[in-house]
Amino acid sequence: MDLDAGAKGGWSFVLDEPLRVLVVDDDPILREFACVYLSAPHVTIDTAGDGEEGWERLVVGAYDIALVDIEMPRLDGYDLVTRVRADARLNDLPVIMVTGREDAVSIDRAFDVGASSFTVKPVNWRQLSHQVRYVVRAARHEREARRARDEALSVSRMKSEILTLMRHEIRTPLNAIIGFSNLIEQQSLGPIAEPAYVDHARHVRTAGEDLLGLFNDLMLYSALSAGDRDLREDEYALDALVLRMVGAVEHKLGPPGGTLALEGGLKLFADRELLERAIFHVVANAVAHGGGLSRLSTASAADGSVVIEVRDHGPGLTDDQVTACIEPFHQQSAGLTRRAGGLGLGLPLAKLAAERLGGALSVSRDDTGASVRIVLPATRVVARASTEAAA
Repeated sequence: MDLDAGAKGGWSFVLDEPLRVLVVDDDPILREFACVYLSAPHVTIDTAGDGEEGWERLVVGAYDIALVDIEMPRLDGYDLVTRVRADARLNDLPVIMVTGREDAVSIDRAFDVGASSFTVKPVNWRQLSHQVRYVVRAARHEREARRARDEALSVSRMKSEILTLMRHEIRTPLNAIIGFSNLIEQQSLGPIAEPAYVDHARHVRTAGEDLLGLFNDLMLYSALSAGDRDLREDEYALDALVLRMVGAVEHKLGPPGGTLALEGGLKLFADRELLERAIFHVVANAVAHGGGLSRLSTASAADGSVVIEVRDHGPGLTDDQVTACIEPFHQQSAGLTRRAGGLGLGLPLAKLAAERLGGALSVSRDDTGASVRIVLPATRVVARASTEAAA
């Protein structure tokens, strides 16, 4: 019996959970010993006298583990395990090879054909019982991990398909709403008798643009998070990009205020969309939730990197708020990431964009406001102005 000494001198079964075991060996004495020493209340043990009979039992029975001898008539252990691993129904079945051989070649070949473990005769049945329990549990954990991985891959594929569908099915009607409301607002087909309708059209267009902006941010954040966004790079003047994004913020939220200190002549090799969205969201958060823009600067650092820094007038943040403001979908009344009616993706998206460009985004604070720094590596710099030109 596979009894194991308990902690207080009692006896317990080593195989303490339901198992179906198949013993494949041409030695009838070993098969009988296996039935005796591996038996337990919840264990069912079947036997087969050679590899062919073992295969016939395996394909019709739901076994948890197989103990297989190497040297057998008709079909030896190596060929049986090879056949098991090639069959989709059985390829994850744990197999322990039990044999009188203990040379390195036999052991290596056993594992090469797919054995889960290896033990030699004469069999230490107590040790083999523990080995069976360990191998079965390891195989079960491996199957669960593989199932979880397959489910995760399936969910990831489904998410990608849904996002691809959404990009088309949502952007198309939104662009139509924005375009036709703009035609009405401009009275392109003739004057509108009721002026209020023009205002209504402007509100529809603005709402459509806001919704499209949120949707585009969500799609871009999702693509960056999943690593599905390829870089589309070219050379751009940094000061022109910054001024363009300041204008976009002013158009959306009103005058940003503050001062601009832009180093002229900085030209970067970068993905324009990622760099612009990062700058836009940092400035927009300062204007919308930081009490207004205090200072926006671009400058070369001593190590050759480029620093884009935005400082606001907002109330001092706590350490927890500084940490939370770059977490996706976080919103709080005094934080940098809260956007009225938005998703809380401003700074998180800017952070991912900076990292995708090989840089980093950081947030610091003091009693007068918060500062957000985007640092881009020196490898992004195409050209710098001379000191005279910058002056």
